[in-house]
Amino acid sequence: MKAAKIDLPGHALAVDAPAPLRLGYLIDTLLTGGAERLVLTFAEAVRGRADIALTVFVLSDLDTPFLQRLRASGTEVVLLPGRNLVDVGRFRRLVAALRAHRIEYLHAHLASSSTLGAYASLLLGIPFITTIHNVKPSVRRIRPGRRLLQGLAMRLPGVNKIAVGEAVAEAAAAEIGRSGCRVVPNAVSESVVAPLAARQRLRSELGLADGQIALVCVGAIIGQKAHEVLLDAFAAIRARAPQAVLLLVGDARDTARFEALSAQAAQLGLGGDELRFLGMRSDIPEVLAASDIFVSSSHWEGAPVSLLEAMANGLPPVVTDVGENALVLEGTGAILVRPRDPEALAHGVIEMIETPGLSARTGEAVRARALGRYGVTTWVERLLAIYAETGRRSDWHRMSKGISAPSVQFPGVPR
Repeated sequence: MKAAKIDLPGHALAVDAPAPLRLGYLIDTLLTGGAERLVLTFAEAVRGRADIALTVFVLSDLDTPFLQRLRASGTEVVLLPGRNLVDVGRFRRLVAALRAHRIEYLHAHLASSSTLGAYASLLLGIPFITTIHNVKPSVRRIRPGRRLLQGLAMRLPGVNKIAVGEAVAEAAAAEIGRSGCRVVPNAVSESVVAPLAARQRLRSELGLADGQIALVCVGAIIGQKAHEVLLDAFAAIRARAPQAVLLLVGDARDTARFEALSAQAAQLGLGGDELRFLGMRSDIPEVLAASDIFVSSSHWEGAPVSLLEAMANGLPPVVTDVGENALVLEGTGAILVRPRDPEALAHGVIEMIETPGLSARTGEAVRARALGRYGVTTWVERLLAIYAETGRRSDWHRMSKGISAPSVQFPGVPR
């Protein structure tokens, strides 16, 4: 790769520096999920770096807050909407866009992007990696034919894989094969920590009184998140703690599921004062800051970014013991409960509310854990180390001292 020539002020000679790696990120959408948040976090973290030139390719043309923030950060974004996964025209546009931007390394997130990205990278002869975000890949929710297509894509030669946690790597083995993948835990940026004034301002905006305890759940209204379990639990919580309010934040595109939840809430006697469907928000850190306890009733998860963001804002979690949650929260005082058990979830929330000092101690512990162990700087360097190791250029990046590419782990093989 031809080096870029840099003129240094005060020096008579110019110094050759390697050209930046032209890196492509490919993702299905830029809605409010954890994968979308990580793409934005990475883009903001590498902004202005001399060793990375990032372009984000999106298989959608939805105008979302994350898309707006990406563009505001100066990141180039290419929109590639299509009818479905097997839209040949969209695949050709993707290949043409990767070629036009001279992408040297492609990193995909989510099911459709992983499938199309694997085939496009093979066709173009560029290194490719995909991040597996969940213990149950979203491909399980699509038609068998497309599921087969992704299964084949994940077994193509040269496909590299990252899992966001050890539980994710192990669970994904049946879908991606036992060729192994690297584990890189998710990260949370300090930019998601809301300013101190945000709490009172947003509580006032939401009409929350000083004595009310706001429980918040952040996640799209989809089956995985099990909001129906959360509503059953919340009805029991209200019977013991009538000052509790539940805030539901997330995309509700599944109209039938949203209507079913609304009907369930009415049957449980949960009105608009105590149950708030806030929908998609561009101010999630402020909503977290306005809340008192983070709750999640998910049937399964990987390493949820929403949990890390709540932790960074000092919210004590009461969540189901799924995915990486136990590992992330170990020793913090957070409460983990069995999935699919509204009674256990209700008991956990009541314990967090009624145990003197537990909420404050846990909030301090999870904040320190999130901003320490799961900080952005180390996360970015781990990713860059993987790109350097698995790519075809060795000149563009100098490894940070003490940080190397995470080793490949083989699911089911003792380490």
